[in-house]
Amino acid sequence: MKRIIILSVFVLLGVTLSIAQQNKQVMKEQLELFKKSTTYVVMDNDPLLGYNITVKAAMEKYWKVTPFKYISSDEFESQRKDKNKSFLLLTRTTLTRDKENTDYLYINLLMGDNVEKIDDMPELLTLPLHYTGVEENSYVFKMGVMIRFVQEHAKALLASDRITQLRDLKYYNKNIKDIRQKTILIEAGDLAEEINSIEKIKAIYPYNVRIVSSAEIEKAVFAQTPNTLIAHQISPGPNDKTGRCYKMLYGVDDNKLYYYYFVKISDVRPAGFLAFDFKRFGVGL
Repeated sequence: MKRIIILSVFVLLGVTLSIAQQNKQVMKEQLELFKKSTTYVVMDNDPLLGYNITVKAAMEKYWKVTPFKYISSDEFESQRKDKNKSFLLLTRTTLTRDKENTDYLYINLLMGDNVEKIDDMPELLTLPLHYTGVEENSYVFKMGVMIRFVQEHAKALLASDRITQLRDLKYYNKNIKDIRQKTILIEAGDLAEEINSIEKIKAIYPYNVRIVSSAEIEKAVFAQTPNTLIAHQISPGPNDKTGRCYKMLYGVDDNKLYYYYFVKISDVRPAGFLAFDFKRFGVGL
């Protein structure tokens, strides 16, 4: 994949800083350095950008695993080779394996290292955030639970003797079996047409689901409402028929990832949560 650090989400500068298939696997010795590190949060050049505002609020309210500071993208370039520092940053990634070369935004947690390319920096996590063509107000209200999940993932890596299995976010699908005991909050726009009503959902998934507004999801994220999951769906948009569709369920009270799945959009599997997904939730697979 081609990774481009975002200097401005609106400008999306076409400066390719690195090209690789995946980041370097973080090793145990680098995790030991992470425990002692300060995490540098790379901010966009626009101080009023929604991402800047919401990631800063989330870090200051929830981040406890390391000390942290804010830096600019220019400062990141000058500091990223320091192996004693960790970095939280937003990147744009072009999925070069997909013919459409679709661009997505990812949250990255990386360790500093004396390497030439960003893609060679040791990676603790790359978390899909959104498609670059979608307005940021469609995802920034979920930033609180995403940052909490990034922190919990880092803690899981620190505690695990088998860190390789945590590299793939599908590892968290072990939590699917618990979805039926939770209430799923989902926006109407995140549902495919085949399942875009409570009646259609209940026909295959007779458990707690609510189709809600973004304001209700934001409230649940802030309140960390018990036994509640929020849906997050990433695709190029309702009029796009190509690219990837990522689907996730986050627990707002325990900060776990309960579901992670992506497909290449097609006529058979359009964008959005499908009956296929809710059938999986129902049987716990």
